[in-house]
Amino acid sequence: MHINPAYLDESSAKTVSATFVNYLADARYGFANYAVHQPSIGTIGIGVRYAGYGVLTEYDINGTDLGDLNAGDLAINGTISTQLSTKLRAGAGIDYIHSSYGEYVSSAFTGTAGLYYMDQESRFSAGLAIRNLGDQLSYFNDTRENLPFDVSIGFSKKPEKFPFQLAVTIRQLNNWDLRVPGETSAPSFGDQLFRHIIFGGEAALGRNFKLRFGYNRWQLDQTKIKENFDFAGASIGVGINLKKVEVDLSRSSMSDIGGILQLSVRTKTH
Repeated sequence: MHINPAYLDESSAKTVSATFVNYLADARYGFANYAVHQPSIGTIGIGVRYAGYGVLTEYDINGTDLGDLNAGDLAINGTISTQLSTKLRAGAGIDYIHSSYGEYVSSAFTGTAGLYYMDQESRFSAGLAIRNLGDQLSYFNDTRENLPFDVSIGFSKKPEKFPFQLAVTIRQLNNWDLRVPGETSAPSFGDQLFRHIIFGGEAALGRNFKLRFGYNRWQLDQTKIKENFDFAGASIGVGINLKKVEVDLSRSSMSDIGGILQLSVRTKTH
């Protein structure tokens, strides 16, 4: 729901979900969400996200070892969504973010808003999300930084007699120039375009099993080691329905750097 608050609907009520992500090296992060539905207001969600970066060693400007330090990020958010029509929902949310890296601390408030359109008959959906609209309350070393503002749109369609529900997300509509570290000149128009697009798909293999795939060109260009395609930017996942519990598992490749493993569990509380 922190991606697009309009995704929340009445079916999300009394659902609790938790996700654990085994990131690179010793970095770990996760999040948990819960939602309730109030007919006179809409669907309300609360969530918490946390990122930890393992044990780090602090050094001064002369390279002197100052010992270990803790580093982490915490975000708490509240979300509300409402039905505008039979096919269109709108949602908005607010986040409080706190980051602590040893003696350096920063905090911020951000807002998120979104729209979500769903046509069950044609199996088509579309969404618009505006994320991280806000400002810092306190700064690292008195240096103000811009929040990662993002405007994204997405589309999903299940073609007739085709096994996969196909999805396309176009991210960073507010920022055309997506250069990777080390690039001194702007990439070609085609390279820039595909860095904004994430492709995905999902196929239902029976009532209780789903197969998913994705491809993120931006991630590929940031992490690829070899010139030839080595699955960097590609991801694969499965979804399993175990009676009252839904389990999702996925892995995203970052070339020889490693892979990101994500495990999510979702269940109703009644």
